[in-house]
Amino acid sequence: MNLKNQLKIYLTDEEKEIFEKKMKLANCKTMSHFIRKCVLEKEIYVVDLEPFRDLQWLLSNATNNINQIAKATNVTGVIYKKDIDYMREKIEKLSKEIWDIHSLLLRKTK
Repeated sequence: MNLKNQLKIYLTDEEKEIFEKKMKLANCKTMSHFIRKCVLEKEIYVVDLEPFRDLQWLLSNATNNINQIAKATNVTGVIYKKDIDYMREKIEKLSKEIWDIHSLLLRKTK
């Protein structure tokens, strides 16, 4: 191995502490070994967070609707079938989104 290129980095105290902990967890004796291991052996994944934002929006929307239905039911003592059907539809859509994300993650790990 012909080692001729030197890299110099600056870390905050907190970053250095994290670096050293991870280096120890990886069973690396030297910083050079740890950096080589990270660069050459580890895969890098780019995660598109858009599906998670969509999921968060769907969850927030469903929660708001449930709260509105619960308030109306507490006032009137009546819950309507159309409200239950509407919530079932929202929950099914949410479940489908979760399954799609789950499937996507499984494909990425194979």
